[in-house]
Amino acid sequence: MELGVFDTPGKEWDEFASQYTDLIFYQSFWSEVLKKGLGGQPLYFYLRDGGGIVAGLPAVLFTLKIFKVLYASIPYGGFIGDRSTCPFFSSLLEREFRKRGIDQVRVTDSPFSTPYSPVGFAPVSARCSLLDLRGFNRENVSENYRSEVRRAIRKAQKNGLSVTRAVSREEAKVFNDLYVSSMERNRTGTKYPLQWFYTLFEMLIEKGNADIFFARKGDHYAAGVVVVHSLNTDHYLHNGSADAFLEYRPNDLIVDHIIRDGVEKGRGFLDFMGSDPEDTSLLRFKEKWGSESSDIRTYIRNIHPVKARLWEWGKRVASSKLGSKWMKVIR
Repeated sequence: MELGVFDTPGKEWDEFASQYTDLIFYQSFWSEVLKKGLGGQPLYFYLRDGGGIVAGLPAVLFTLKIFKVLYASIPYGGFIGDRSTCPFFSSLLEREFRKRGIDQVRVTDSPFSTPYSPVGFAPVSARCSLLDLRGFNRENVSENYRSEVRRAIRKAQKNGLSVTRAVSREEAKVFNDLYVSSMERNRTGTKYPLQWFYTLFEMLIEKGNADIFFARKGDHYAAGVVVVHSLNTDHYLHNGSADAFLEYRPNDLIVDHIIRDGVEKGRGFLDFMGSDPEDTSLLRFKEKWGSESSDIRTYIRNIHPVKARLWEWGKRVASSKLGSKWMKVIR
């Protein structure tokens, strides 16, 4: 068996990956989204046995001044393929990571796949919330909601809010402003640049593989959510909101719309993505719709411990008010 790497994955990778997952984050064109939107270099590692690929790890490498950090895709990108080959595959990957001078590797499980814990990696847990849409009544979606949810939706409607889809590139900038507003309100740094939202619009939304849903009051944008579509799942990827409209419950109105849209299109799940286990208010928001939360792990391997510790320190700085300025310096 031999290790190989695609820096421009294509048909061969997609045919292999489609045997194990239908998530958009494992497809080859997602690598181009990450490259254009975040400036990362796709590196899709695979193990070949004879003529075919038997195991794989989709990844993107970020080189930030003196740091090289490899994410096994974003937001999900765990090992796929024949599980019996994973120990051997992992040993080959360790040598490859060192050869490329990678300082830290982060592998995040998918909630739709059997997890694999590679040897030598430290697990960090988050809570991933999944809402099963298959039991919803298409004719009366709201009957699945708790009374508090129905009240919140009525409040948004009574205050004149309605939901629209983004239809122009300029609205990607509008969403970015809402996202930045939320990060500032939560006193944390912005992880994603404006270019990322432009890329999502150009490469996904215009092709029907994602949406930005806005809650609006007339010409005013109250809140927005980026939803990325896999074959059977909608992924609640980003959200943002304006302080002035929070009391009108715009986020509740958008989630209701996302659920109705997913039920109408026959999707099986709404994936609210991972949350910090300590962020109980966010988990309550996700779970009040009927979603169930379970642990999802990110496995971290510090190849070069000193530089990896510096990187972790830098991320903590990035979560402060000075974070955005610091990230601009190291990019």
